[in-house]
Amino acid sequence: MKKYFFLILIIVFNSCNKNEETIEETTAPIQTDISITSSENSISWINYTDLTQKLENILSYNYGSALESETEKQQNFNADTTQVIATLNFKTAFQNTYNDTNLANNSVTISLEKNEAIELKADGPGNTYELITSVLAPGYNPIETPDCGHNGFGEHIDEVFDNELNTNVFRFYIHTTPDNDRCINFDRQRNEIKTYNQSPDNLVGVENEKVVYKWKFKLDAGFQSSPNFTHIHQLKSVGGAFSSMPMYTLTTRKGSPDKLELRYAETDTQITLTETDIAPFINSWVEVTEIITYSVAGTYEIEIKRISDNQVLLNYTNTAIVNWRPDGTFVRPKWGIYRSLLNVQDLRDETVLFADFSIMEIE
Repeated sequence: MKKYFFLILIIVFNSCNKNEETIEETTAPIQTDISITSSENSISWINYTDLTQKLENILSYNYGSALESETEKQQNFNADTTQVIATLNFKTAFQNTYNDTNLANNSVTISLEKNEAIELKADGPGNTYELITSVLAPGYNPIETPDCGHNGFGEHIDEVFDNELNTNVFRFYIHTTPDNDRCINFDRQRNEIKTYNQSPDNLVGVENEKVVYKWKFKLDAGFQSSPNFTHIHQLKSVGGAFSSMPMYTLTTRKGSPDKLELRYAETDTQITLTETDIAPFINSWVEVTEIITYSVAGTYEIEIKRISDNQVLLNYTNTAIVNWRPDGTFVRPKWGIYRSLLNVQDLRDETVLFADFSIMEIE
C-alpha cells in the first residue's frame, strides 16, 4: 500500500508542475507592434464634418498581431483646433495581453488650417459699388452695369432691407430700354458683378483647386424670361480658345412651362445638364451651394433650396466632368442679370435680389 500511495503523490506533483507551466505560457504577453501613420502632415478644413472625413482619409493603422477591436483610436485637438495628435493604443483590457515593441510609432501630429470664406454682404443703402469693389477687387472695377447708357436712372445695383431674411440685400435692376451691355453690345443687357484678374488670388479658381460658392437670390413676382438666354450666374474660364463660352451657367428660359436650366460647356458647345420648372423659385428666397473641382478630372455639384421650408428645388452632382480648358489661366464667377434682347417683347423691367455671397477655397 505504501508503494502505491507514493506513486500517486508523484503523479499528482508532476501534474501540478505541468499546469503551472501551461499557465505561465498562456499569460506571457504577445510581442507585437501596432502603429499609426498619416499620408499628410497638414490639412485644411471648412467644418467639423469635413475635418472628420479628411482625417479618416489620411490616417492608416497597423494592428500587428492584435485585433482592431482590441485597440482604441483617439484624436486630441489643441484649444484653437490648429493641431491634432492621433494615437493608437491597446484598450485597458488587453494591455497585459500584448507587449507593444515600438511605442514611438503610436501617434502622429497633424497641423490643421481652417479655411475662412470671403464674404460679400450688403450693409445698407449707400456706397454699394464701393462695398462690392472692396471685397471682389479692391482698387479696381468688378462691376459691369448698364449705367453708361442709362445715366438718368443712376446706379443699377443698390441695397435694401429685406424683411424675410431680416437683413440688407443687394437689388439688381435691368430695364428693357435703354439698358445695354456696357455701351459695347446692344442686342443684350448686362448687370453683373464678378471676380477677375485684378481680384485677390483666393477669389479666382485655378487648376486642381476645389472651391465652394454660396449665395442667395430671389426672382421677383411675375418674373419673365425670353426663349433666349437670361443668365443669373456664370463660371467663366479665362485664357485659351474657348474663353468666350461660360463653363457653367444658371439661366432662365421661356417655355411651357418656363424653366431654370443648368448649362455646361466643356469647350465651345453648351448642353443642359439639368432643368426644373421655375415657378417654385418665383417670389421666394433660395440658397445656392455650388462646389467645383477645377481639373480635367473634375467634380461638380450644386444644390438650390428654398429658404422658407428647406425644400431642394434643384440638385445636380457629377464626379467625373472636365472642369479645366486647354490654356486656361483661371475661372471667375459672375452673378447678376445678363439677358438677350432678341425677343424683347417677352421681357419686362426686372429686379433680382441677391444676398450673402461667399467664396471659399477648400483644397
